[in-house]
Amino acid sequence: MRMTRIRGECPDGRTCPAVHDTDGDVLVIQGDLITDPHVLNELRLGPGEAAVEIPRTLLPEVNADAERDPAG
Repeated sequence: MRMTRIRGECPDGRTCPAVHDTDGDVLVIQGDLITDPHVLNELRLGPGEAAVEIPRTLLPEVNADAERDPAG
């Protein structure tokens, strides 16, 4: 799979939260692994899945949606 970083928040472009486009039908999200058992239990991840955290500033369109509809 080839990936192209389309958004990221660090100068080296490698060791930071980022969104990558791929040559397939998916995006790859890079962030800090969530290890809090309460959060993981709430997410109910399937086999082979992982959850990561990224800053809201990485996806400004999400912030714009939240500002228009604070109830979520």
